[in-house]
Amino acid sequence: MSIPDYMIEFHRNAARQAPGSDDSTRRALALVPGVGEIRRVLDLGCGTGAQSLVLAQETTATITAVDILPEFLEELEARARAAGLADRIATLEASMIDLDLPPEHYDLLWSEGSAYTVGFEAGLRYWKRFLAPGGALVVSELCWLTDDRPPEIGEYWAEGYPGIGTVEEKLAEAERAGYTCIEHFVLPPEAWTDGYYTPIRERSEAFSEAHGRDPEIDAFLDSGLDEAAMYDQFGEYYSYVFFVLRAG
Repeated sequence: MSIPDYMIEFHRNAARQAPGSDDSTRRALALVPGVGEIRRVLDLGCGTGAQSLVLAQETTATITAVDILPEFLEELEARARAAGLADRIATLEASMIDLDLPPEHYDLLWSEGSAYTVGFEAGLRYWKRFLAPGGALVVSELCWLTDDRPPEIGEYWAEGYPGIGTVEEKLAEAERAGYTCIEHFVLPPEAWTDGYYTPIRERSEAFSEAHGRDPEIDAFLDSGLDEAAMYDQFGEYYSYVFFVLRAG
């Protein structure tokens, strides 16, 4: 499926392409056993690489950052150069579920806010082949935080992401895929607002004006603003959850 240029342009200039924060990335990384011994990291669905930069800053590892969009990878490369990390971050344009990479090679696999694009359990099963013995996988996934929820938000995410499930359901999927969970935690609200929705709101009006109030572009922008409004109203019922997993 091709992605319209305006969608790429809008998200390329953002620090993140999904809810998140540097602090949450660091918190998840600190939960990885033997983090000081990590030498090779595979960052799956990296976008413009906010978490790639943090992983490079907080470890001595080399980072292979994978995304299907070359524009995002070009942005990551520029940001890595600006941060003095270009020698430790290599980019790879590829689907994160169709990779020509060596098996059992990476000490740490990372998928932040991206697993939903290939399916949580399917991604975990496929990626396992690249994990070195004793390595870990850190993945964040959209989850329900309660068993009961208002019909409006239930219907919204049933349409937007049919794969959404409770934390317990995602833990069961990880177990079926051959992992044990070391720890998990919920992404804090500010990682949704400050880290993602506030910048979307700030950019949307100027972006619309720059593109001449194009109806197709405005419909795209409205969908992002609607998502932000849903979180304002119903954010207590769902969030991304970080899972720190080990194979076996």
